[in-house]
Amino acid sequence: MFGVINRYFKWLQGNAPQGGVENYPVVSANFHTNIEGLFIIGDLTGVPLLKLAVASGKKVLEEMPDLHNGLLDVVIIGAGPSGVACALQASRMGKKYLLLESNSVFQTIKSYPKGKPIFAEPQDMAPDIEIKIQDGTKESLLRDLESVVVRGKLSLLENNRVIAVNRNNAQKTFSIQTEKGETYQTNYVVIAIGKTGDFNKLDVKGESLSHVFYRLIDPMDAKEKHVIIVGGGDSAVEAAIATSRFAKNVTLVYRGKNLNRPKQENISRFEKLVNSGKIQLLTSSNISEITEDTVFVSDAISTKKIKSDFVLVLTGTKPPISFLQKLGIQIQNTKSIRDWVGFTSLLSFSTAAYFGKAAVYGSFWYSYVASAGAFIFILTGISWLYLFVLQSGFSIPKGWNRIRNVYLTMASIYFISVYFSATYSNFYLFGKLPSFHYTLLYSLTILVFGIRRMAARPTQYIKWQTLTLITIQMFFLFLLPEIILPLLGDLKMLGEADGFLLTEVFPNGAYWKAYGFILAWPLNMGVLYDGGITKFWFYYGMTVTFFVIPVLVWRYGKGAYCGWICSCGGLAETLGDEHRAKMPHGKWAYALEHSGQWILLLASVLTILKLVGVYGKSQFLFLSGFESSADSVKWIYDLVVDIGLAGVIGVGFYFLFSGRIWCRMFCPLASLMHIYAKFSRFRIFSDKKKCISCNICTQNCHQGIDVMGYANKGIPMDSVQCVRCSACVSLCPTNVLTFGELVNEEKMEDKFSARLM
Repeated sequence: MFGVINRYFKWLQGNAPQGGVENYPVVSANFHTNIEGLFIIGDLTGVPLLKLAVASGKKVLEEMPDLHNGLLDVVIIGAGPSGVACALQASRMGKKYLLLESNSVFQTIKSYPKGKPIFAEPQDMAPDIEIKIQDGTKESLLRDLESVVVRGKLSLLENNRVIAVNRNNAQKTFSIQTEKGETYQTNYVVIAIGKTGDFNKLDVKGESLSHVFYRLIDPMDAKEKHVIIVGGGDSAVEAAIATSRFAKNVTLVYRGKNLNRPKQENISRFEKLVNSGKIQLLTSSNISEITEDTVFVSDAISTKKIKSDFVLVLTGTKPPISFLQKLGIQIQNTKSIRDWVGFTSLLSFSTAAYFGKAAVYGSFWYSYVASAGAFIFILTGISWLYLFVLQSGFSIPKGWNRIRNVYLTMASIYFISVYFSATYSNFYLFGKLPSFHYTLLYSLTILVFGIRRMAARPTQYIKWQTLTLITIQMFFLFLLPEIILPLLGDLKMLGEADGFLLTEVFPNGAYWKAYGFILAWPLNMGVLYDGGITKFWFYYGMTVTFFVIPVLVWRYGKGAYCGWICSCGGLAETLGDEHRAKMPHGKWAYALEHSGQWILLLASVLTILKLVGVYGKSQFLFLSGFESSADSVKWIYDLVVDIGLAGVIGVGFYFLFSGRIWCRMFCPLASLMHIYAKFSRFRIFSDKKKCISCNICTQNCHQGIDVMGYANKGIPMDSVQCVRCSACVSLCPTNVLTFGELVNEEKMEDKFSARLM
């Protein structure tokens, strides 16, 4: 039994990569951090491209208005390509600036191996600045960069490490302190230190021996030696290629099955050397121990000894997170006290909202749970306000941040007030139940945050997708069921009482059934799970769930519904858009993805029992027991799934685990579409040659897909989790990804997607 289940899950998952993400500081598109006046540029933004680094150095100056208060306009920390580009632009604009470097200018590039190839990507980009990045080698790049520094006569202080950056909140200025005891006062700070921090270690016995290194300086150091290189990226492959000219033998040990991350040029050169016998490649292997003259390499079957007297561990570095955290800069997926208070506040509000709107139909204790959630929300709101004043000196956010915070606060207060007045004073605002006001706020939130999404990510695809989501939510899921149909009913404009509309579509004035036009079974169980189900809803529900949606998924992927129609997706793509990078990518998260399959199974069993009981009891009385059996479990399903997972968890975890936590992990309709998606023609294609392994695509996928894993391999992305949000396509800095469809195993342009992008 378990073997069958495991094979089913494996079939659903396919060979989808399950890589993780590297956390960087939280930086806006204009290089702002959470500290007003402090900016981050270059590699620390997560894009390891020299051209984009120098472009960021120029662009960041546009975000700094002149203050003319006698202080330095800007202090730039880090004299790499981005920092030097920033200094050159500051000089050109006549700003008073200072460039501080803890070592020597371009130190990271100087530490590259001799002859390291330089790829000037993107090829079609040419930043309008003195620094020109061209294809070549480490040496040619350094010559070009150093000549620019000489000509620019920069205000540069080398060997001057910054140890503290303190902000004066009252004056909105900064005080910079260095190891030499110097202090500089400035209006703005730009951090351009790159992402080279501590080296990733193997954590094995013998790693501290003198012949183990984490950086290759000169390939000649490997002359006449037995070389072991650990890693699977460009640095490891380039080191293997370079040392193979001098070493007795070279062995590359990589824990993965295939080398996917290196650039195609490096892969081609590497494979030729492997085929000629100059390099040995050991995949799916790990170093388990290092001695003076050997290493122990283990794979799934055995462990073997390999002679070695020169070991290079080239598994990457960790960003200088500790330094950034010391400055108070927010790091992706790390939480402060304010974050946890904010999470508790949202979780308690979602508890109040979902139990509150269900209290009319559910058990009496629903209102107690809702009231407790509302009370906790009020307490956490006060706590958050206290922390806000304490930490920021009541510095009110500007621009969109102010609009967002004010809107969410007012919306929360509005619903809590409506709920308390209805529950304890029997006063119903506009004569409507709390569920009406919840739907109103839900729709308004999609509208407000949808406008923000279109402004922040102005592509044609985002525009039409967002407008579609707003229209469906506002009209079909709010105005029609909550206002238009009740009004038409009161005016006797829906036909006779025994007519088709009032007997088959909205029997006995059940206008709430209009939600079923958009929200299909089993997301909306009421479409088919209904003791008084009519023929219209039976045939409509069956047609949409088992014909219309499968055709859409086959042609356009699961995202045709999840990304363009569904109200859950509408809230996730709008309110949750700013938080898409928070989706977890660890092993536990990938394992939890299958939870929705069990919910789908339960929903299917309950619905079948219900329908058999409803339609069969007139012929066989004993079948009525099927219906009562289903009903005895359905209330638990409603409580756990509809209220608990879809509501409290799905919304309460928005700012902790992204807005798609319900869609990815638990939604039974999404789980059904996962089956359909296995037969879909929709794919996201990648140009492997352009991929720079920056991980931005994976990081911004709020469905947790390892998009970079697909791009590294150059294979079409066939993950059933994809909701066609286009974030990976639109945010890719080198235009690696495109929408398309698979026909006879060949790529065919998806004209619909291409037009909208």
